[in-house]
Amino acid sequence: MHYNIVKETKPNLKNYGRYKAVAVHYNTIDTERLCREIQNNCTLKKSDVKAVLSELSELLVQHLQDGDRVRLDGIGMLKLEIESDKVDHPEDFNVRQHIRNFRIHLLPESDSGHQLLYEGIQLELAK
Repeated sequence: MHYNIVKETKPNLKNYGRYKAVAVHYNTIDTERLCREIQNNCTLKKSDVKAVLSELSELLVQHLQDGDRVRLDGIGMLKLEIESDKVDHPEDFNVRQHIRNFRIHLLPESDSGHQLLYEGIQLELAK
């Protein structure tokens, strides 16, 4: 995995002006490529894999929007988180005004507290 060192540019953050590592992403792997790779690694046809991934994406969206957590063996648990402004009193909170965004949160699968997703990552400064 490659990274760059960048300066924090958001003045409202406590680490403004300090430097941090950020991941560099060179490629985006799409469904078509995943289907081909899975087809090459097992007995399923690409069309079968594509059908399963299509259904999985629809169900993931449905369950996440319903507020469910979704656990995928070998990957981890996905859930939606809400980003909102803070208010002084609960009665001051307005959904339309104070909810800013949603984020998907992945909690990697772990084995006795050890997260396999992070095992073996090789870090290298991007050129």
